Amino acid sequence: MHHARIGELLSRMAHLTGHDVEEILEEQTLSRRRFGDIALSWGLCQPEHVWTAWYSQLGDGAMRVDLDETGIDAQAVVQVPQDVATQLNAIPVRWFADQLVVAVPDDAAPAAVDEIRRRLGANVRFVRADRAQILAAIQTYYGELKASA
Repeated sequence: MHHARIGELLSRMAHLTGHDVEEILEEQTLSRRRFGDIALSWGLCQPEHVWTAWYSQLGDGAMRVDLDETGIDAQAVVQVPQDVATQLNAIPVRWFADQLVVAVPDDAAPAAVDEIRRRLGANVRFVRADRAQILAAIQTYYGELKASA
């Protein structure tokens, strides 16, 4: 499956020129920063453009993230009840304009992903993350994990 690159998506949304894209790609090669971060820092787009482009890329949930690098948005956490997060080993990552991104373990079964979508009833997209990072984030944002009986 072809995923549109963030640069392609931002070019359409923020009206970046071909020259803008080339300059950002050159900077990205030198700095190893993300395309969207560079475009933002140069004032070529707005945060909502980067968000919308990223959300658009997440169609099938195959993208993997490092939660330590990506971080967790506290606004997203309040969108998911603690029992859902702990029972399904999922942590909300981002929330914007009724769109939610949830991290699930790399080995999450499709049935678990379907259950999260059913319970949350929102426009949910998924990313994959390390299970230990997800569990640590659940503990940080929801409190002490209780052992299952």
